Amino acid sequence: MGQLEENISTSRSVADASPNLLTQGLRFIPGIALLFVVGILGKVAAQYVPHMEYVIFAIAFGALISNAVSLPKVFIPGVRTYEFWLKVGIVLMGAKFAMSSVIHIGGTGIVLVLMEICLAIFTARLLSKWAGLSEGLGSLIGVGSGICGVSAIIGATGAINATEEEASYAIATVLIFGAMGLAVYPIIGRLTGMTDIMFGYWAGLTVDNTAEAVATGMAFSERAGEVATLVKLSRNALMGFVILFFALLHARQGLTRDIENKGAFLWSRFPKFVLGFLLLSSLKTVGFFTASQAQLLTNLSNWAFLLTFAGVGLSLQRSRMRAGLRPFAVGLGVEVLVAAATFIMIHAVLG
Repeated sequence: MGQLEENISTSRSVADASPNLLTQGLRFIPGIALLFVVGILGKVAAQYVPHMEYVIFAIAFGALISNAVSLPKVFIPGVRTYEFWLKVGIVLMGAKFAMSSVIHIGGTGIVLVLMEICLAIFTARLLSKWAGLSEGLGSLIGVGSGICGVSAIIGATGAINATEEEASYAIATVLIFGAMGLAVYPIIGRLTGMTDIMFGYWAGLTVDNTAEAVATGMAFSERAGEVATLVKLSRNALMGFVILFFALLHARQGLTRDIENKGAFLWSRFPKFVLGFLLLSSLKTVGFFTASQAQLLTNLSNWAFLLTFAGVGLSLQRSRMRAGLRPFAVGLGVEVLVAAATFIMIHAVLG
């Protein structure tokens, strides 16, 4: 009898949970619908402007909306899913690339990525010291500029015991230059006659946030966006190692405790969606997908990116980009020097 009552109780719990799950899911719909509408508006607008990718319009429309009016709370949960759609888009993009392409682009990219990371971190720490910024803030700006923008800053904040204020300044600095890169990089790329491949490497190496890096590449061309994605994945894959380096450095200086299980630390910081991308790319390589299936996954990837770019625009709010003057100056110095150096390296290697 007791077992029967327990089974009935379990069934009731599952039944009670179902409406809650449905309610939780429904709250995302308005925001996702807004992402879709903004993305479609960007596609429509791009049809009337020659040589302009829809990405620019989708982000611009989103930014106009988010800064002209205060989004009703009903839209917020769905709009915030744009980073999820970014990861979905990247994973599904794996079905488009054989491993040979990934290894070729990623292999060349990883050398440039290592050089870019070292340059960004060294420059950030040097300029931060000159500007009188704290050790924590200088490290966060270096991690954000060198690796993966906001995600790397959030991951490093706890690892080096940085303050919430330091993290806020670093995040604001990264967001400012991510927005500037979206606007400026494609113009520079066209004026200097960069090829799709060269621009893709440049965007993937120097634009900090993954969403903005992919968007910047796509704003130049689809091929540039694909290359930017592959190169940015190489940067993202090294995030755990760089955060671990800073954690150990700060521990040696007595600023934080030492990390005991370094393997677990690295795994916790590793972006798991990279594995999904590599899995689909491997399946593509061994012929697991038919041509129509691979095309379907590519189309789904494009739709996921559409939602992503609309979300990037809707998340570009002036209130989130108020960095202090000194962090902004340091960030500007790092971004300009890294952009110029990688521009030269790319022309030397690929030109």
